[in-house]
Amino acid sequence: MIVIERLEDLGDEYPAPAVAVGTFDGVHLGHREILGRVVRRARQTGGTAVVFTFARHPLEVIDPSNTPPLITPLSVKRDIMAALGIDLMIPVRFTPCLADTLPCDFVKICLVDRLRARFICIGYDFAFGKARAGTPELLRISGEEHQFELDVVSAMTVDGQVVSSTLIRGLLARGELRQATRYLGRPYAIRGLVERGAERGKGLGYPTANLPATTDLMVPDGVYAGQAWLKQRLHRALINVGRAPTFGGEIRRVEVHLLETEDGELYGEQLTLFFLDRLRDERRFDGPLLLQQQIEYDKRHADTLFAVLPGFSPEEWTLLP
Repeated sequence: MIVIERLEDLGDEYPAPAVAVGTFDGVHLGHREILGRVVRRARQTGGTAVVFTFARHPLEVIDPSNTPPLITPLSVKRDIMAALGIDLMIPVRFTPCLADTLPCDFVKICLVDRLRARFICIGYDFAFGKARAGTPELLRISGEEHQFELDVVSAMTVDGQVVSSTLIRGLLARGELRQATRYLGRPYAIRGLVERGAERGKGLGYPTANLPATTDLMVPDGVYAGQAWLKQRLHRALINVGRAPTFGGEIRRVEVHLLETEDGELYGEQLTLFFLDRLRDERRFDGPLLLQQQIEYDKRHADTLFAVLPGFSPEEWTLLP
């Protein structure tokens, strides 16, 4: 998959673009239906499957105080889209100028002149242009004028529940990982570079790979069963999100104890982390021995989950139903 970050850099070497337009935060089951339709159309016509999206959430510009954290880091979103068969991803930076663009100008400048779209696929709740005045119906009328076909995807429901990024954010914020996985079609994932920590876990016999807890980290403090993709290998893992209260508290971080050992230096390595289920709250223990005993219990608890939850890696983004 090719990634171009500015529409101005887009050439004319991409034939018959079939374009999905949206923020696609989470790339959940509803988003995947949109992306799947674009890929199928591109394959049928010998065209290019394109995603026009945003590097960050548009609300960072439109309404900063109400900007939600991102469910999916851009690098993870990129990998998912590549696995789904997208040929070209354009994650533009949302700017005040773009926010102030009239809907008709957005269609003409971005979708028609720059992207040369012949087929556009959007979600039922898609809005665009200044004050979000652009609607699917306006886009359909524009398609008649500019000769592109529009496909509007209806709401995706699972067990009667409409799948949405807002719903998934709420589940993640409450630590309801299994239900979030159901709507995402994959486990919640974060990615970062392993950094040096206090190395207390190593002293306890449970060495950890540490990631910074970014402002977009969705899950609450606690201990989780998860999987870590590191050096092209999938590891079962215990994950602690929090401030290490047993040792006096510190900055919030993500500590990952790999249950299969990994040889060699890990600092600076890229780690993709999948959260499978929440085991317990983070809490303070009266001394290292009690903490060690709890970790052993957490490992046994996690083993029962690994026995029933599917294995998963970045090479298998499309395998979950």
